[in-house]
Amino acid sequence: MKLLAELRRRNVVRMAGLYIVGAWLIVQVAETLLPAFEVPNWVLRAVIILLALGFVPALVFSWLYELTPEGLKRDRDVDPARSIAPETAKRLDMLTLAAIAVLVLVIAADRFWPRDPAAERGDTAQTALPPAAGAPPGSIAAAPAVTAATAGQAVHSTSTARTPGLIAVLPFRNRSVRPEDAFFAEGIHDDLLTQLSKVAAFKVISRTSMMRFADTQLSVPQIAAELGAAVVLEGAVQRAGDQVRITVQLIDGASDVHLWAENYDRALTTDNLFAIQADIAQAVAQAMKVALSPEESSTLRVGSTRNLQAYEAFLRGTLHSGNSSISPETLRLAVEAFDRAIALDPNFAEAYARRARVQLASFWLAVGSHAMREAGRESLAEAKRLAPDNFETLLAQAYEYYWGQLDYARADETLKKILARLPDHAEALEASAYVARRDGRFDDAFAAFERALAIDPQAVDVIHSLVEMLFIVRGDFEGAEALLQRARRLGADTRVRAIWIKEWMGDLESAWALVDGPLQNFVAMPARIALKSRDPERIAHALSPAVWPEDQRSLGDFPEVYAMVEAEAMLVLGRRDDAARLLAAIQQRLAQRSDPYPSRWLANAYYQPCDLPGLLGDLDGVRAAEADYLANAPRDVWGSRQIQRPLAIAFARAGDPERALHYLEAMVEAYGPHLYIWFASDPGLETLQEHPRMLAMKAAYERWNKARGNG
Repeated sequence: MKLLAELRRRNVVRMAGLYIVGAWLIVQVAETLLPAFEVPNWVLRAVIILLALGFVPALVFSWLYELTPEGLKRDRDVDPARSIAPETAKRLDMLTLAAIAVLVLVIAADRFWPRDPAAERGDTAQTALPPAAGAPPGSIAAAPAVTAATAGQAVHSTSTARTPGLIAVLPFRNRSVRPEDAFFAEGIHDDLLTQLSKVAAFKVISRTSMMRFADTQLSVPQIAAELGAAVVLEGAVQRAGDQVRITVQLIDGASDVHLWAENYDRALTTDNLFAIQADIAQAVAQAMKVALSPEESSTLRVGSTRNLQAYEAFLRGTLHSGNSSISPETLRLAVEAFDRAIALDPNFAEAYARRARVQLASFWLAVGSHAMREAGRESLAEAKRLAPDNFETLLAQAYEYYWGQLDYARADETLKKILARLPDHAEALEASAYVARRDGRFDDAFAAFERALAIDPQAVDVIHSLVEMLFIVRGDFEGAEALLQRARRLGADTRVRAIWIKEWMGDLESAWALVDGPLQNFVAMPARIALKSRDPERIAHALSPAVWPEDQRSLGDFPEVYAMVEAEAMLVLGRRDDAARLLAAIQQRLAQRSDPYPSRWLANAYYQPCDLPGLLGDLDGVRAAEADYLANAPRDVWGSRQIQRPLAIAFARAGDPERALHYLEAMVEAYGPHLYIWFASDPGLETLQEHPRMLAMKAAYERWNKARGNG
């Protein structure tokens, strides 16, 4: 008791209270202001640590020293009769009360005070305002439809007419102290986009497009003008232990007027996260004067799992499986994340559906083995058992019909079910375009791609697909180049399509000039350009680790991809003995496999069953491969050139020029005279250059080119 009395006399207790309140006030002010000035998270952490370290020294100082009219003195040197400790105590009490009052004001301002959204991207916290309060009439205007002509224009992405119902959701800021929580903010942002896209009245711009605006200095009207968005939603996520704070605000894209804002402080559970997403969707719907159906409201609020750890694993999986960033490594990480989600919640239907899509993509892109297709089908079967009518299940089913079976009719039927429910779902429109393209319905593919691009004007994958169609289907190299500039301005890696365009134009010099390292998912492309040029130095460089990494020389069902190209290079360079040794080793290794071509006649295959016998000059082997192709190859109009060209080369090398020319003519008939220039420089077709049928295709190309003003 004596110690406590002495602590009170020396004002140590009051100093402790004042220090705690003052430190809390400093942290609250710093937490509110630092993000507005783009100060890194470590600064706030450093402030908290320094304040914590200063607590004990402050108490020791208060114990040892006393404030007197003459200044600070050691307590033992102060005459008790002249001590002003009671007056100091009153001052400390006043300071503590003032600090508490300021702290309450800071907390209230953080929660209720509306702030300029241009000053803080997603870091404000405001109460709800009346929907569309103060919004001027006509601030959300209609946008004209995108046409094939406008798709090819090199339009600067600075002003796009606003589309009714088009929502841009800016990347959510991570306001957590721990940087590792950034994935959680990204995942919440991605999942909110997914959920909003399931509302029929909404048109939602994809996460890939929106990530360009992370940490942007552009104002909301500038962002909305660039994207053509009617409204912009911005927000932030702060996670602390078992609590989460999500702040969001909806802003009219034209006027910068706040339509709605809210601050959610909740316990961190999936029920609360899904409820917040449902509230946000409802608020967006009110602001845009549309009504959610009872089914939409229920789906948003119920969510997909009640296991928080499973949900977090699911978020990681979706972030790893975005189309524009797909690679063997990201696909592997995505599958692992979905595996964890399913292990934590065996009834997590959406995790099964997403895993199915990733496994099927791994097979389709030829970076995973044939077994990935079967694994994808097993995952899909579980998703269908748990939630057969779920959007994610239906989309996974569509991709299984497309990638897994090349059954375009059933894929199209499934996608139509989705689009009947969600007519403006950009991803479903994009998928329907891919299906139509494979099916040879090129006009339908153009239309679907353009509809998807109208909803998501910065969707790089869609732009790239339109680029491919422009130069492959129409021979419109100028339009393709112009549209590719649009993707380039968006920061996309356009090297593959740029090289591809130059190759198809017959400009091998320009194509090679663009080769400056490995090309993800197109590792053999530089070697193909080098072989067409017949340049020994280029061939050596294309086969070097600098361009073709050693870890990508054996891919999925194609363990001999690098060895096969190396053997062809030996033939092109006239080193026939070296080529013979390489080919014999390849033949021996393939013979030891129970199924050397499990993905045979897949258009995305790195080599076909006819390639090896063609390189060996084995005509019987080529004919046997052709018989298998005619009997078993699935219909694939878009990818047919990727199979017919290898067949033509194999027959030419094996000594059957007439059969080789049959396949070359079939390609020209399907795509047009411009296709000639693409295959004319293939080293495997050298023996056909003076053949009358080859010369006829050359003449047709020259007439076509002259008609375009190039001859």
